[in-house]
Amino acid sequence: MKLPSIQHLYKDLLTVVKRFPLQFVFIIVATVCWTYYIHLDRYGADSLLNAALHKILIKAILISNLGLTLTLALDLLAEKKAYKPGKKWLIRIFTVLSCLSLFFLLDPADNFADQLRIALMAFAFHLFVAFSPFMDKGQINGFWQFNKVLFLRFLTAALYSIVLYGGLAIALVAIDGLFNVAIYWKTYMIVFAIIVAGFSPVFFLAGIPTNFEQLEKEAAYPKGLKIFTQFVLIPLMTIYLAILLFYEIKIMISWSLPKGLVSSLIIGYAVFGILSLLLIYPMKEQEGNSWIKLFSRFFYSMLIPLIILLLLAVWKRVEPYGITESRYILILIALWLTCITVYFLFSKRQNIKLIPISLAILTMLAVYGPQSASAVSKYAQITRLKKILSSQKAEDLKEKPSVVKYLVSKHGLSALQPFTSKNLTHIENVIDSRDDYQYVKDKIKVDTAFSTLKINDKDIYPADTQYTFLSTDHDFPAISGFDYLLDINSYENTEKVFNGIQIKIDRTNDKDLIINLGDTAKLAIKLTKIFEESVELAKAKKLKSTKNYNEFLLPANKLTFSKIVKNYQFTYTIGQIRGYKTGSSLQKNWFDIEAHLLIKKL
Repeated sequence: MKLPSIQHLYKDLLTVVKRFPLQFVFIIVATVCWTYYIHLDRYGADSLLNAALHKILIKAILISNLGLTLTLALDLLAEKKAYKPGKKWLIRIFTVLSCLSLFFLLDPADNFADQLRIALMAFAFHLFVAFSPFMDKGQINGFWQFNKVLFLRFLTAALYSIVLYGGLAIALVAIDGLFNVAIYWKTYMIVFAIIVAGFSPVFFLAGIPTNFEQLEKEAAYPKGLKIFTQFVLIPLMTIYLAILLFYEIKIMISWSLPKGLVSSLIIGYAVFGILSLLLIYPMKEQEGNSWIKLFSRFFYSMLIPLIILLLLAVWKRVEPYGITESRYILILIALWLTCITVYFLFSKRQNIKLIPISLAILTMLAVYGPQSASAVSKYAQITRLKKILSSQKAEDLKEKPSVVKYLVSKHGLSALQPFTSKNLTHIENVIDSRDDYQYVKDKIKVDTAFSTLKINDKDIYPADTQYTFLSTDHDFPAISGFDYLLDINSYENTEKVFNGIQIKIDRTNDKDLIINLGDTAKLAIKLTKIFEESVELAKAKKLKSTKNYNEFLLPANKLTFSKIVKNYQFTYTIGQIRGYKTGSSLQKNWFDIEAHLLIKKL
């Protein structure tokens, strides 16, 4: 494959800037934010400030994606309708203002409902691009030819991006190896971000058709696409179908409810099948391809029992546990597949534009409003909580903590307002204003919810509590008298050689440390024992606590271990241990450490 020349890329760039100026701005914003996001040190100095900046950058990237797709769809619509420049720019300005509103309105980093809204809008806007120039009645062939070009252009852009990144990555490796230039992993990630967020979308935009009327007259069908659909997609779909039909027969024989996995398989079959039918749609009118019409009707006929199976699988989860966002989407897909199946089985028009248009409308309905995924899920779980709070059944008592955790994590502490007279919105705002990490705030919200509703989940679920233990000299560790220092990463095994002494640090399966110093000497650090004993001391209130949540101080000498090897004293000193203490013997504690290995010549 031949990569495009610099002159060709420059010409395409000018074309994109002139035809899609706002889209180009969104691409630049996303690329700059992504590269800065990679460059920013989240865990260094001012980590809390950097964490907040990370959230802003992530939001800017996501909103830029929404702005890119929405403005592209509206620009294509304006081109097809031949709007005057003034009207076109009025639409563009309104779209940009809408995206700015979403930027200040949404909080995807800390709000699950907003994450879902952005995902749904992104999906709907991409569908909008597919049909926006062909919203008038008819124009089926133009619609198909347009999306064929977009599909092939997307694949080409992806292929060029992979080859370009591979070539540049190899060049960086060569520079690093030949010229001893230290090139860190962030450099590779920045190059990846520039290609994916910058080069790829610009290359894609440069290939979008301009003559929509000509597309309506076009009849060319790529031979490679026909082969791919006929010999790859359709066989794969047939395999899916055989597996699902045998599974359905098994359910009928055993008279048991379906497993949750079947939902994903049915949706996969439907996606493969509809995509296959869309790709071979123009061929059904060609002589000798009557099998396509037969295949089309066969496909939708076979969807009927599978949709019933899908609804049964969803009902199996919804009936005892209520609706959540994921189950809402499954229900939406099942209803959409039902309507599409009925339409293509009994309608003579066979308008394939109905597929993306109907799906885009349903997706947008799920974003905001009382019928949205977030609103319906919240209402269903609040109703469920009201029922089990007044119940004394053992199974309901076990469900209380999980429902409360779900509502707090997905919809915020204020979602529990119907159950108390306390001003939970004010309490939540106070918690959010804390100068602390988000996971700490989330934990405090859940604990506040349990306290407010007088729920104790310790006897129902294993305790899962975070503890942080700091050495008393954590901030200013004493290094006087030592000659060398080696930082220890708790997530990685380390191998170093110091003056002929091989230092090998291994984390064992029990999360303890073995520090091998040469061939014979070793230090065995029982981290699990240290952590568990510290937790017991903290519970007994025998440790001094800091201002942070569940954070305690340990004497430095309790976290220091030494060994003498070949006239050198090796001292392993732990500055911090942070982790979770679980209450189940089936689970093991999880924790990480900050530590140094100090070396002194004797």
